[in-house]
Amino acid sequence: MLRAIVVSAIAALFAASAVAQAPLPPTDPAAADMRRQVLEKDLGDLLAWFPGRWDNDRQVFFAKDLKTPEAQRHGRIHSIIRPVDLPAFAKDVFYVEQYADNDPAKIYRQLIYTFVIDAAENAIRLDIFIPKDTAKLVGAWRDPAKLASLTPDQATTGLGCAVYWRRQNAQFIGAMKAGACRVTSQRNGQTLVITDDLVLSQNGLSIPDRAVDAAGAYVYGNKAGMPHELRRARMFQCWVATLRGAKHGDSGAGLNDWQFQRELLIHDQGGELVIKTNEPTPREFFLRLRAVEWPMGPNRPSLTLYVHEKGNDRALSYVWGEIDAERLGINVRWLQASCTLAPNATFK
Repeated sequence: MLRAIVVSAIAALFAASAVAQAPLPPTDPAAADMRRQVLEKDLGDLLAWFPGRWDNDRQVFFAKDLKTPEAQRHGRIHSIIRPVDLPAFAKDVFYVEQYADNDPAKIYRQLIYTFVIDAAENAIRLDIFIPKDTAKLVGAWRDPAKLASLTPDQATTGLGCAVYWRRQNAQFIGAMKAGACRVTSQRNGQTLVITDDLVLSQNGLSIPDRAVDAAGAYVYGNKAGMPHELRRARMFQCWVATLRGAKHGDSGAGLNDWQFQRELLIHDQGGELVIKTNEPTPREFFLRLRAVEWPMGPNRPSLTLYVHEKGNDRALSYVWGEIDAERLGINVRWLQASCTLAPNATFK
């Protein structure tokens, strides 16, 4: 039920809110030109930080250890944000596709973002468009050609739902004007008031999804008011060798005993790579790559590669290195794997 409400509401909008700063009063042309130069620099930084793959695996992974009450825990979300060439919308445009539960098939949001300088608001304005036919755009982050014929009249947007971004030290705060974003739910026709605050840094993206009805009653979002805390995901390319017919501890006699698989992609925010052997009775297991930043205690942040059997969430083995490592390898005799940073694979 909750997911249906969220999907319906998001089909009308995804935005951010807070009390927006009032527009600056008129001033002399030189000061106005200087303000615009500042905004142009800010826009350049925002456009550089915004694209990529983002995931809240760390937040979900540690919820149990931190004894977060069940009702206040977050679901897992993965967001892919890619710059695209859609001049009919604006000069600076992004395609956004998000999925839930670490399952790329569970897409719940597809959007077009445009960024422009809004001198009157002394901010960078984000306008959000929801394509009317999202099915044909699935995977457009990988194949932008799917967007080639998309025009603004094939999308909807909400009045009062613009997000205004302003730099605050080493981050950007995205906010909409308080109470301004009101959309009609396609599911039940009720008015939803969406109020979110976005925070963007070079490696972090905070997304609170929440809404109330016209009377102020809760509709969706984290009841504790805590946002989804996403981290930037780095992509790695792996090769994996598995020993045919092996059991744990076997090592094989020669190369012909091994099945090699190459150019396999995984990300470091809890990404998973499913491996299936080509034996008469195939075996299935998976690798998981996690950039672990401990929320408490003395443990150092680490990049960790795990080996799991299918159906067993407890790792058979794992290896770790510095959190910014660009390569990790593992050898458990019947399996060998190596994963190397592949920044150009972000949108593959």
